[in-house]
Amino acid sequence: MIDPALSASLAAFDDAALATLANPGLVRRALRDVEEGKVRLVSAAPGKAEVEADGHLVTLDARGAKAAPCACKSVAVCRHRLAAVVFLREGGASADSDSPADTAAPPPPEAPADPAEIVALLDPAKLAKWAGKAAWRAALELAPAAQAVEPAAQSIAVHFAALEGPVLILRGQGFDGIVSKASKSSAKAYHAAAVLAARAHFGAALPIADLEAEGVATDTAPPPADPAFLARIGGALEEVAMLGMNLAPLPLEESLFELSVSSRADALPRLAALLRAIAAQMRLRRGRALDFDPDRMLELVATAFALVRALERSDPERRAALAGKARRTFAEAPPLDLVGCGAERWTTPTGARGVTAWFMDRASGAWYSTTLARGPGQDPAFSPREAWQHQPYWTAESLATLSHAAFTLTGAGLSGDRRLSAPAGARAAIRVRDVRPDPNGPGVVREWSKLHAGWLAQIGLGIDAGEEAAAALIAPEAIAPAFFDDLAQQLVWPVRDASGRWLALTLDHEEPVSTAIEALEAKVRAGWQGMVLVRLSREGDRLAVRPITLFGGDDPIDLTLWQRPWREPAAVRSWLERLRFSTRNFSVRPRSGTDTALAKAWRHCIDLAEVGPSLARTLDKERAEHAERLDRLGLARLADLLRAAEGSTGLLAAAYGLMLARQQRCGPTLLV
Repeated sequence: MIDPALSASLAAFDDAALATLANPGLVRRALRDVEEGKVRLVSAAPGKAEVEADGHLVTLDARGAKAAPCACKSVAVCRHRLAAVVFLREGGASADSDSPADTAAPPPPEAPADPAEIVALLDPAKLAKWAGKAAWRAALELAPAAQAVEPAAQSIAVHFAALEGPVLILRGQGFDGIVSKASKSSAKAYHAAAVLAARAHFGAALPIADLEAEGVATDTAPPPADPAFLARIGGALEEVAMLGMNLAPLPLEESLFELSVSSRADALPRLAALLRAIAAQMRLRRGRALDFDPDRMLELVATAFALVRALERSDPERRAALAGKARRTFAEAPPLDLVGCGAERWTTPTGARGVTAWFMDRASGAWYSTTLARGPGQDPAFSPREAWQHQPYWTAESLATLSHAAFTLTGAGLSGDRRLSAPAGARAAIRVRDVRPDPNGPGVVREWSKLHAGWLAQIGLGIDAGEEAAAALIAPEAIAPAFFDDLAQQLVWPVRDASGRWLALTLDHEEPVSTAIEALEAKVRAGWQGMVLVRLSREGDRLAVRPITLFGGDDPIDLTLWQRPWREPAAVRSWLERLRFSTRNFSVRPRSGTDTALAKAWRHCIDLAEVGPSLARTLDKERAEHAERLDRLGLARLADLLRAAEGSTGLLAAAYGLMLARQQRCGPTLLV
């Protein structure tokens, strides 16, 4: 008699799970073999059974077809293994083939199984250990990208855009029993991500470190990266330069992902993340998705290539900085004399949300920030606005109070990018409440030409650049009425500096920014005067300047945290209509000749990558013209790099040089 526990365990392997292990055609053949009587039970023991399928002996246990040996010696999951599973999950027959089959009495009807139980017993801590460091980091990135979670009685299907078919988490099969079409190298990352996504579907918080989680500062340098491993990555990136934006072959994408989750990538989290981002862009390119961004793709590949070269040649201290960290590390900050300059509520496409407060050092004008946030799926009850208003911070009051107060901060953690953490020993001693920054302080910008330098000082260039946005406090000399740009779907607010240059402050028309647009339109009039806290972020070769907090004659207004007063629905809609049809007297100032030449040379590098190696020589004349133009503008080094951009290495070197030049000249959008 077949062990009932074995049959119950194999019930998780329904036809969909078996098709994922093999293919639908083999499953149909296996079902036909069972129907035609080609499968019989040879022997049975607790938790184990031997089944003969079409003349081949299969030994099955609760792990199913993937772990079952078969006499046919097939490396892949064969139809004999599939037929044995089908035979046993449906009750099987006795080992005596000459007598009628012994069948167990039908079990009493059971209540429908709860799909939540499938993942409830899968411990995230054990999952992280099972996956390994590199695959676990990849899983944390992939889990929020799950497209759908479909629970069933015996399995949970989790869909990812990059995979053919779902990842199936089978009841009672543990981590090793998860099945999918993922390649062997990426399976652990996707299977771990599927478990995290399924847990989040049933309301469990994802075990992702808070966005401001505090790592342990250490002076220990990471071990040297394996030269052979770096050479493999460099070779893969050279292939991407030639084929990634042209054919975007699937094997190359899988190779990049495999490298990113290799155990040798444990010490290189930054490079591993770049490889996964490149693989994601390749997938979008192959699928002709509208989200594919050729500019971002080339920047990612050029940055990764430069990072590999730097890691190969750097000293241990420099290599430690370039390798990156899986988590932001904090050292104890010295006592800081800070003034709050405002706060911003935000969300990400993956579901992370939070509020960031900005502070200025009263003496030096240096910027600091801190964030209250939750990752995707974490703490569904968390509300950024409520946390900002009511959660005590730094053993003091809420961020709503601190972000508009002058105080001395002691005992806080400080990261390399001037992010402040809140350990238990941190103390904020408030001196003055409801204060605004000093208009004559060292950090106030009155000339828009200084915005780029301030952004560059906070962010850095190339492989040394950070991913965070920068902040600035600007004091316009005059303002003009805001207008709505239908094409860009942005509110544009022109403000003038002391030299008469008009700067475009922009707000996208989307939540939670739509509230900020209404707040701005409600509070700012033609005669308004004051200061504006702005966030600076690079968008291509432009520096986007977004208003966060207004300091005028009334109380400060944090635009994304402003709560609209009650009004009639028609009045709520009217602001957009007024702005859309207002008089527009401004247009974007044209680029300089140098900026135009750099943009065209950059576009040429994208063209070289997109046409592929077979047609690249047809662009030789155009490349020479771009190089000559750069020479005339005094950019001889860039011109030489562009002339040498014939092979993949030369193309990536030229792209990185042009990327640096564009970052160095990236300026805010000025209006005329």
